[in-house]
Amino acid sequence: MPAITINPFWLLGFIEAEGTFGLKNLSPYFQLAQHSKNLILLEAIALYLKSLEKGFTFSVNTPSPVISITLNKRSSVSVLSIGNIDALYDYLMFFFLDMPFQTRKGEDFYYWCLVLHMHKLGYFYLSEGRSLTANIANYINKGRYSNNPNKSIAPSIETINNVLSLTLPVTLTPEMLHVDSFLQTLRKKLAQKFARGISTRNIWVYDNGVLVNEKPFTTFAAAMQAIGYSPTSVAGRRTIDTGKAVGGRYTFYSFPKSPRG
Repeated sequence: MPAITINPFWLLGFIEAEGTFGLKNLSPYFQLAQHSKNLILLEAIALYLKSLEKGFTFSVNTPSPVISITLNKRSSVSVLSIGNIDALYDYLMFFFLDMPFQTRKGEDFYYWCLVLHMHKLGYFYLSEGRSLTANIANYINKGRYSNNPNKSIAPSIETINNVLSLTLPVTLTPEMLHVDSFLQTLRKKLAQKFARGISTRNIWVYDNGVLVNEKPFTTFAAAMQAIGYSPTSVAGRRTIDTGKAVGGRYTFYSFPKSPRG
């Protein structure tokens, strides 16, 4: 079998047809899927991606992309995936930013880059950043197609600029990696900042868009108990400001979204 030669423009075309710049649980990932009989092609692409030069040279400790290839035995589909925030940002994102997308996959990619940027620098861990990410997750890929009955609207430039103008409690340094010290430090700093700045937590809960209680709940335990869940459930805490519904109906926000009813 002849050797497979990968070049940037061929790869771009292949990804525009077969690739996914996706968000799973609001976290960015990159994926390519092929029938298992084309495994040798995915392996060649993996080698090419591992050889990419770093585009974001500010970060000094980011290793080359770790790429996994898994097989779905039921469908006989092999999947190439990258989920590491540092690798996606420092290598993959900057590589494709230089490429001339020819399909609407490019729009998905640019919004995906915005979410990746918010993860890398920490905006995602602010309520406004999570809300913007949820909006983008609903919009990109099939979410914005005209034949989608639940078509979502793209976030406005004003909303994006407002989020990116927020002050972060942690500043990214060259030595920080998202997967360890940076993420841990950021979470700690955010928790300290919120604990100092907020004496009472406000939690608005909506049932299919209708406000559950006129006054906000002050604890997640009280909010969860009010909708029939265990007060120790972390579902509300995990989904607050993301727009994701708990039990298919309840959404949680740290600010009021609409008038009651």
